[in-house]
Amino acid sequence: MAAVASRSSLVGALLRAGKPSYRHAVYDFLRGLSRDELECLGEFQGAWVLECQLGNPQSPYRLMADFFDPACSERWRNPDERAHKMFVLLTYLDFQTSLSIQIPVKLA
Repeated sequence: MAAVASRSSLVGALLRAGKPSYRHAVYDFLRGLSRDELECLGEFQGAWVLECQLGNPQSPYRLMADFFDPACSERWRNPDERAHKMFVLLTYLDFQTSLSIQIPVKLA
């Protein structure tokens, strides 16, 4: 059985990844998203952190192609859904960059 996170726990987890001084601006952005969109951001952020911990630190923009590859996940077979989630993620990444938010990653 898969665990289902609430909207508030998803927003909280994504907020903790940013700098405290920008939490209000990030919160305003995140509260406008659906739970499905928040889950996508969380999954992508988790994938990026794992890639960095495996010794493959790269720009999160470069990971997008693999993350949204329909050959890797049935979730992305619908091109409209894939395009929408890519747009949400691009907006989130651009929003983070414009605020200079840094996601803490521990490299082993």
